[in-house]
Order: sequence, then C-alpha cells, then structure tokens
Amino acid sequence: MRLNAIFIMILSFIFTSCAKTDEEEVRSAIAEAKYHLSSMDCSKAEDILDDISFQDDNPDYISIFASMQACKAGYKEMDILFGGNLDNLNSASLIASLASFSSSDETVPSSDNFLNLNDAVTTLLSYDGTAEPSAIARNTKFGTKKSGDLSMQALYLLFVQLGKHFALYGNAGTDGGKGGDAQSFGNTCIFSYTASDAVEWINANTLGTCVGPLDGSQGSDFLESPVAAAEIKTRLCYGVVYYNNMMDILTNITLPGSDSLGDVGNIQSALTILLSTAQGLETGTINDDPVSTNAIAAVSAVRSQAACEAINIERIEKFYAIFFESIYQ
Repeated sequence: MRLNAIFIMILSFIFTSCAKTDEEEVRSAIAEAKYHLSSMDCSKAEDILDDISFQDDNPDYISIFASMQACKAGYKEMDILFGGNLDNLNSASLIASLASFSSSDETVPSSDNFLNLNDAVTTLLSYDGTAEPSAIARNTKFGTKKSGDLSMQALYLLFVQLGKHFALYGNAGTDGGKGGDAQSFGNTCIFSYTASDAVEWINANTLGTCVGPLDGSQGSDFLESPVAAAEIKTRLCYGVVYYNNMMDILTNITLPGSDSLGDVGNIQSALTILLSTAQGLETGTINDDPVSTNAIAAVSAVRSQAACEAINIERIEKFYAIFFESIYQ
C-alpha cells in the first residue's frame, strides 16, 4: 500500500513538472507568434495566439496580438512600416504630412488593410479597464514601461491611419495637400457640410481648397448619399478617434530619445494651441445652432468609436469644419 502511494506521488510529480503552467504557455505562445511574424506568416501567428484565451491583462500578449493584426494588413515591423516617412513629419502641417506617407494609399473606404490596422489600434488601446482609452489608465494598469510600449506602438499605427483617412476623404495630392486630386476624386473639402454653424464657418473662411459658398458637392463622395447615414458617421468618427487618441498619447507619455522620431515631439504643443484657438473662435462667433453648441470641446473629448458615434452628426460636422478643415490645408 505504501509502495503504491509512493508510486502515485512519483507519477504526479513527473506529470506536474512536465506540464506547462498557464504563464509558461502564454510566454511560449508569444515567442512562437513573434517567430512566425518575423517571416510574415500572419495566419500561423494568429492560430497560435488564438489557441490560448485572449490575455487582456498581459501587455506583451496585447502587443503581439496587435502586431499579428497589422501583419494581416501587410505590415511587418515599425521601421519597415515607415521607411523614412517620419522624416517628412511636420507639426506645422501635420495632416498633410501624414497624408503624404507612402502608406496613405487608400482608394476605397474600409479596405481590408484599413480595417486590420483599425483592429490593431483598437487592441492596443482597449484593455486599460475604462470605457474611454487613456494613456494614464494604461500606466495604472500595466506600469509606465509596458504602457509606454503599447502607447508608442499605437502611436505609429495612429499616424498611418490618420494619413490613410485624410488622404482618402480629403482627396490628397501627391504632397498630401487637401484637394490635390491625386486619385481624381474631385472633392475640395473633406465633407459636404449642411449643419448651419459648419456652413457658416466654411462660407466665412478660406480653408485651403475648401471654400464657400457651399453647394453640397464639395465633400468626398464616400461621405454622402447613397452611403447610409450611420456608415458616414462611422467613417467620420474614425478620424476623430484616431486624432484624439494620438493627442492623448502625446500628452501623457515621455517620448523616447531618437532621431528617427523627427518632429513628433512638437506635434502635441502645436496642435493644442490650434485646438484652443478653434474652441475660442467657435465660442466667440460660430455657436448659434443649439444642436451643435460647443462642438469642439465635446468632440475632442471622445476617444472611443462608440462614444463618438453617440454624438449627433451636426457636432461632428462642425468639428470637421472648424478644426480639421482648418489644420488640413
């Protein structure tokens, strides 16, 4: 009896020692996924990561999962992704410089590449335990080092997505400028504005190629009928959410010292001034329509797609008219 008990204990020890713990399994999956991503085998990496449950408390897992999603969009490593694009980044004309990136090559809305990168951004930002993504909340949950890594990875992808978004809907030229018509879309504004305060602003100002009087045809065909109203709002909100999360990250993390970052360090201060100016102009002169009152403050506060899509379209239009049309020339 005693020998049987000892034998059972030995077997138990052997099997327990040989079996991976959950933590070891996660580490192994991350390492194996990295190996497959190095050769752009996205599906193999996805299978490995999907074999274990999503690790929403593990920043290394979140990072590699987002890398897998970016891989499905054709992107390998961030240095390859940018290939010198950051050298052209200009805080004084940020949107145009982003739209000039070689990655800003969208010709249709919601392409597979765009949606896969959107999934990657969402993965990097969504697991901080809050309804509205926040660099501060990520710091609290994951610690400054790991949170900073996630935020920097997200920042690079946000630059890419903003470039794609505004190049497509702003009908960018080869230099990234709004209305440059590299794709022969014909529009000179991002959107065909109908909200009264937005129309009043456009008609009173020369905003690059977007000038009044408006006749309802100046905006992107991808943001007007026959596209459904809900889809139009979704597309407009992509730009809002990308921009606001970019600014949240730049405001709340310390950028690593690197010559490769170019003018990134100056973006936050330059755009904060422009946003404050836009809010002052709205409050002082263009704030008559009660449906879109104080749009700059309301829209600039949202960092999730759901929160943005809950805002009425008039406020989103007004934000685009007063702010995005102004900073994108």
